[in-house]
Amino acid sequence: MSSIRTTTDEQEPTVTCSELLEQIQDEEEELDRERALYGNCDVDTCTYSQGYVRRQALFACMTCNSNGQVTGICAACAYHCHANHEVNELYTKRCFRCDCGNSKLIHQPCKLYPNKDPENSLNKYNDNFRGLYCSCKRPYPDKEAATNDDEMRQCIICEDWFHGQHLGVPLPMEDNQMDIICQACVSKYSFLANYDDSHSAIQTALIDNSVAVASNNQPCLLSNNTDNNSEVHTIFLRDGWRKRLCRCAQCCKLYDEFNLTPIFDDEDAIEEYQKQALAKSENLDADKIIADSLENLGYVRKLEVLSGIHEFKKSLGDFLREKANSDGLLTAEDVAKFFENLNEKRKEQQKTMFMPPDTCKF
Repeated sequence: MSSIRTTTDEQEPTVTCSELLEQIQDEEEELDRERALYGNCDVDTCTYSQGYVRRQALFACMTCNSNGQVTGICAACAYHCHANHEVNELYTKRCFRCDCGNSKLIHQPCKLYPNKDPENSLNKYNDNFRGLYCSCKRPYPDKEAATNDDEMRQCIICEDWFHGQHLGVPLPMEDNQMDIICQACVSKYSFLANYDDSHSAIQTALIDNSVAVASNNQPCLLSNNTDNNSEVHTIFLRDGWRKRLCRCAQCCKLYDEFNLTPIFDDEDAIEEYQKQALAKSENLDADKIIADSLENLGYVRKLEVLSGIHEFKKSLGDFLREKANSDGLLTAEDVAKFFENLNEKRKEQQKTMFMPPDTCKF
């Protein structure tokens, strides 16, 4: 819903204070999402030298992939090498090595790490790299769809994204806090159906696994499950599901055979990636950037900048409260007037304020 309206008299764009605050909140939420996704990224260094990275933000260049090749590139290469191309964000993928500049993209040399092997043989690609998602094999956002409001969810095994309406099962009330394994992956690895939170076997795992972990001879938590007639469908996993997995010798061997062991490691969880990204991105917080910038200023200039920031915050708060208590509408003229008054106030303060020279040592 648009937060901009026009008045009937002058047709001047207006916005209410509540709508402005809602916009600010939405922008802050989007910033948090980007920090969680890109906080681990170095936009000036290709990740190729790190090998097959456990988890990283990836992109697919649709301009370069138009020749039939399927490739993935890191954030730095998307920024430096494919800046003027059509680039799709793929969120994060596990165990992937940047393809930029290799034999698949030989017509697009990598500017950051030019000497790469011809191919990355261990990379795994799905239809996401072609710009297609879900069992419906449609792009996202889908320009032909009536709406794109159906939030997509990523399978933790194949890492494809699915529309909620195409999962084949009703969504649990708390589905946003749950991981999913799509129907195709449950069909491929049938033992995973035992861990569906709607399945009785998971209750056994919840109770017995805490005891089994303390034992060197762990019994199989799934050995008592005899229900093999349940229909294969998408399953949902609650927080901490990796800790509830059976860790008996037989099941661990099965995980290795199917190359699922890395996925079942706590370090693979997207929450762990986001935690590390947010911690790293703290260096980009506005307050810290200001503090780092002030370190290079003299004592007098530092006080002047801090005073200016404080005055701006106070004036803006007073301005918004005044508008909220009156008609609650903001116009372009109101905003221009606010900055005009702020500049006038600043000039008056400078006339009466004593500013010692930069060489002052007090």
